[in-house]
Amino acid sequence: MEKLKRHIGINLISIFLVSTSLFIYEILITRMLSSILQYHFVFLTTSLAILGIGIGGLIVYKIKKNYSYSGLTLVLSLSYLICILLIYKMPFVNFFGFYSVLSSIPFIIGGMILSLVFSKHNKISNKLYFADLLGSTLGSILLIPLMDNLGFMATVFFIGSMGLLSTLLFSIWEGINKKTYIYGIVFFILSILLVERSFLLGIEKNFVSYFTSPITSLAYTKEHIDENVNISYTQWNSVARTDVLEMNSDHKTIITDGGASAPMIKFNGDLKSVEHLKKEINYLPFSIGNNKETLIIGSGGGKDILLALLGKSKNIDGVEINSSTVDAVKHFKEYNGDIYNYKGVNNFVDDGRNFIEKTNKKYNNIYLSMVMTNTANNGGLSLSENYIYTKEAVREYFDHLEDDGYLSFMFHGAQDMTRGINTAIEVLLERGIKKEELTNYFVAINNITNSMGEKHRSRISMPVVIFKKVPFKNQELDSIYREIMKQDRVIMNFPGLMSIGIYEALSENTIGLEELYNKIPFNSKPAIDDKPFFYDFEKGIPDSLKGLLITVFVVTIILFAYIIKKKSVLKPSIYFGLIGAGFMLIEIPLIQKSILFLGNPSRSFSYILFSLLLSCGIGSYLSSKKIFKTSIKDRRVIFIIIPLISAILLILLPNVINTFVDVRDIYKLAILTVLLFPLGFFMGMAFPQGIAKLSGKDETYIPLMWGVNGVMSVTGSVIALAISMILGFTAAIVVGIIMYILIFLFKL
Repeated sequence: MEKLKRHIGINLISIFLVSTSLFIYEILITRMLSSILQYHFVFLTTSLAILGIGIGGLIVYKIKKNYSYSGLTLVLSLSYLICILLIYKMPFVNFFGFYSVLSSIPFIIGGMILSLVFSKHNKISNKLYFADLLGSTLGSILLIPLMDNLGFMATVFFIGSMGLLSTLLFSIWEGINKKTYIYGIVFFILSILLVERSFLLGIEKNFVSYFTSPITSLAYTKEHIDENVNISYTQWNSVARTDVLEMNSDHKTIITDGGASAPMIKFNGDLKSVEHLKKEINYLPFSIGNNKETLIIGSGGGKDILLALLGKSKNIDGVEINSSTVDAVKHFKEYNGDIYNYKGVNNFVDDGRNFIEKTNKKYNNIYLSMVMTNTANNGGLSLSENYIYTKEAVREYFDHLEDDGYLSFMFHGAQDMTRGINTAIEVLLERGIKKEELTNYFVAINNITNSMGEKHRSRISMPVVIFKKVPFKNQELDSIYREIMKQDRVIMNFPGLMSIGIYEALSENTIGLEELYNKIPFNSKPAIDDKPFFYDFEKGIPDSLKGLLITVFVVTIILFAYIIKKKSVLKPSIYFGLIGAGFMLIEIPLIQKSILFLGNPSRSFSYILFSLLLSCGIGSYLSSKKIFKTSIKDRRVIFIIIPLISAILLILLPNVINTFVDVRDIYKLAILTVLLFPLGFFMGMAFPQGIAKLSGKDETYIPLMWGVNGVMSVTGSVIALAISMILGFTAAIVVGIIMYILIFLFKL
């Protein structure tokens, strides 16, 4: 009996280690691919790679043999290192499928290990699932300190050592032999490398696929600006990879995840030395009115701060979400005049939306300049959530403006400019301005100059739009007009002078808002907090998501076509498929809604997932208790409780976000933990209870059910994103609720 307990203990610890390392690996892969691929390809690649967990279970079911636990965990440990190093060190391959297949290998092996353990020890499935979820819970919270303190490559070797530790445990149980000592020596070497990180830092610096990727800002700079550009600074933390590009022209640019760029201006502390910046279109928002109090959201490398100073701003609050960007500016303080510590400048590392909702200050000028920008190609941003451009965010900006204040944006081009104008117009109309006066509340200027000729004047590039919540004064219009003429910019909308045609028609009541949105050939409806995909300009499902939807549906159809032939496993397959998809359809949108409440996306995601997975783990551990097996006509009551709690959360969350928006983040986290705990607690029971019921029928099907659950979890994630982009997060949760109700109606 004692021997059996030790064996079970080793399995629990090993599952814990495997799950922790797999979770961290998933984030590491996402972080690495974000630097070399467009956003939608990153999502596509990682989603397909995670299918490997389900595939691992299917392999175990199909190829029945006596697998060695220590052998599999050793392969898992090595696969982390080999797969990441191959992607890292190989020249860029212009085919996302290559990265998807390579990235999936550790997931496949991990899926094999987990499904094997569940199959062989199904009598304690509640404890095994608890260890699995607890491992993911630790991974979610451990990632931030690992990446922030060790960097990328050392974190890779850390999860490799975790896999190897699991190998050692299994090897000791199977019987100490020469292999055990070899595993111990390799584990010791990895531990030494983590302590003395100079070797790993050397590996990290030479990111070959990043240097050779054609879609990065580095590649764009080499091709269009300076072929001799070099990287003079790199920092990789839990938020992003941050590089400083240095060019022969003595110009520095901060790059985030290979794409988003923020210029750093050479500055000696004397504003006269940067007077030339007044010739740039970015200066226009600061050239008018009273700029005593200025808020810059996305202060980046400090250029916008200089523009505000040139516009005679006395107090400037610069908000930058990426702490590494701020570190880079401070690192080059001799070059940039220590701009973040310049007199009157206050620096905040925070999410712009979170900051504006917490502050009680009012500003004369609020400015956002291409906060999410990608010099080479920004098309992949359509799948990314952006709460700083939603209708609710713009409402907050107007509320935090002084009566004569300005809300200014610099956009990429025609599409985001149009959507930005539409968003502000809806907010202004809600504030009670007259529809016929709409065009008098904003100025829109094209970065294109009149001297560029007729051919170029029709193109909209990096336009600046300045809004007011009261009509512009003549003095303000005269001031900005003089600056526009100095710069020879093309005017698109200017009160009393000219209007953009479609908005003139709107103000004349020739068309309504809905008709305006229908006439515009791309999706220009304002983004809202429930559907914050500002850069999704496609009407309907984005093309970048269609391919992934087709892929997961094909995989699902093939899987169930195979299952249908085995009628005995059809019912459990539907059960495990529904709980996999339903879990994701509720979990993912709830996390997104919660991120809005907490602010910083990376850290918020980690903390929310930590509390949700922990509650799932506790629910799993207690799932074998009689009280939680209560049934109505052989239908488990928990599948009514889960939809009920989800529906209550849909009602409560918006009110909680509005009520507690000003409290400290630690209290926000506590509030969310309490709110989400009951849901996670009961959701965590579904999987182990299903395994326990199967164990009394045919235990050989358990790896297959693991595979079905894994595949349908990915399918659920993709469907959740598609529904969220078309109908909103609330609709995705409702679909998840329906799936759990179907499970209640469906008897396993």
